[in-house]
Amino acid sequence: MNIKLSEGSLRIRILRGELDTLISSRAIKLDVALPRSHVFRVNIRPAVVGGWSLESDPTGIWITIPRGELEALSQSLPSRDGLEHAFELSNGGQVTVSFEVDIREGS
Repeated sequence: MNIKLSEGSLRIRILRGELDTLISSRAIKLDVALPRSHVFRVNIRPAVVGGWSLESDPTGIWITIPRGELEALSQSLPSRDGLEHAFELSNGGQVTVSFEVDIREGS
C-alpha cells in the first residue's frame, strides 16, 4: 500500500492481492515507524453494511470502504479508474479520498 497526502486529498494505491484481502472481509494496514518509538498507521477495512467512513487521530487514519464498491472495482480491473469519496470537514472544507489498484504487471 502506498499513501500520498496533499492538501485536501488522500490517495491510496494498493496491489491486487491487497484488494483481494479487503474483498475477503479483512483489513489491510500500513505502519510507518517514526522516531521515539512512535508508529503512524493507515488502516483500510471493508464495510459489509454502511458507507464510507474516515477517522483519524495523531496515531493514524482509519478508512472504511463499502465492500460492494470494492467488489465492483475488482470486476472492472484492469482499469486505471479507482474509487473516490469526499468527506466534509468541520471548517467547511473537504478532503477527497482516492483509492486505486496498481494494475502494472507483476503487482
